[in-house]
Amino acid sequence: MKIFTIDNNIDGILSALFMSFTEKIVPDAVENALSFQPRLDAVNIRITTNRENCERVKNALYSYGGDDIIYHIKICLMSCDTRALSIAFNYGYLTLKERADVSENLSEKAVSDFSFLVQKVLHERHIVSGFLRFTESENGVLYARYSPDNDITALLAPHFLKRLGHTPFIIHDVKRNVIAISNGVTIKTDYTELLPSFNASQQEQYLQNLWRKYFRAVNIKERPHQAQQDSFFPRRYRKYCFETWE
Repeated sequence: MKIFTIDNNIDGILSALFMSFTEKIVPDAVENALSFQPRLDAVNIRITTNRENCERVKNALYSYGGDDIIYHIKICLMSCDTRALSIAFNYGYLTLKERADVSENLSEKAVSDFSFLVQKVLHERHIVSGFLRFTESENGVLYARYSPDNDITALLAPHFLKRLGHTPFIIHDVKRNVIAISNGVTIKTDYTELLPSFNASQQEQYLQNLWRKYFRAVNIKERPHQAQQDSFFPRRYRKYCFETWE
């Protein structure tokens, strides 16, 4: 059993694809070099990221797989699925092997697995864009905490840059310590272990109370429809939605 260990990013995948085709090695799995636990029944092959090789593979993927293939591979790598690196590699490998766009060949396991992960990440990005709750600070900066299943902060922030106009904001993934900061014009995404120092504006508590009153008002105690509410408003996303707080 052969395992490629790579950097956990798009360049790691591209470097692995280059190594696979030049050395004619097809790995059984692709793992994150930082978290990989060596196995006695496997040969570990460490792939070092090489920028020049990455560009060559990237150009080939664009040529065969279309303009969106690199974007979709990046989305796949945002998945919390432990197989994400292997699935992204297998899809890229099949594209290069067939020298064609394989995105419609869902009968191929490499394609169906890849498509499923990409759609799962995009779906969470879509629903979280409606559930994210911002709190206004005293100086007008909006701050939102959340803990999504997938690493979607970099994917989510551009949506709010357009939606909030020129209002500065911060989106904080507390599960992964990832933070997206915007001054209303640009976005920077980074890691942080610092706890937020946040002072809410005077009207923030008033607005939160209004949300809670609205949430209670639209619910009929005699007809709770809990299953339907859980379907449209999953409980795992309610932790930071203040209208559901008792």
